[in-house]
Amino acid sequence: MPNSPTLLGMGITGYTSAEGISFSQLINIERLLNSTGRSVYLENEELLDGVTALSGSGPAYFYYIVDAMIKAGVEMGIEENLSKLFVQQTMLGAYHLINNSDKSLEELIKDVASKGGTTEAALKTFNENNLKEILTDGILNAEKRAKELNG
Repeated sequence: MPNSPTLLGMGITGYTSAEGISFSQLINIERLLNSTGRSVYLENEELLDGVTALSGSGPAYFYYIVDAMIKAGVEMGIEENLSKLFVQQTMLGAYHLINNSDKSLEELIKDVASKGGTTEAALKTFNENNLKEILTDGILNAEKRAKELNG
């Protein structure tokens, strides 16, 4: 299951193989898939529904969150194009910190969330409204739907 960033060569594809595929054929398949980003071979085909829910559908989850952030900026009086610029650059920087830091996500969050500060206020609201659980439930429902579609 590829995701839409494969269009830019920045995607990831989870795949498996049928019986009878030779090692050299598998290497050729992986080379082809890696031309669109990265690929991960899964021994267990049943995991593909989870990959669909997590990665195949995943870009839409990020777009959804980014859209909410941009709209919040507009609601605060920031012009839409500037709000979009602030959110996109923030997302890009956060992505690079995730990939280049040895810190856990919890540590990265704590680095930004000063005690009694603005980030802490937002995170408190997210936690009070169970945002993590809502996101997790949505992703698990996507997996459930993938299983239904695969019969």
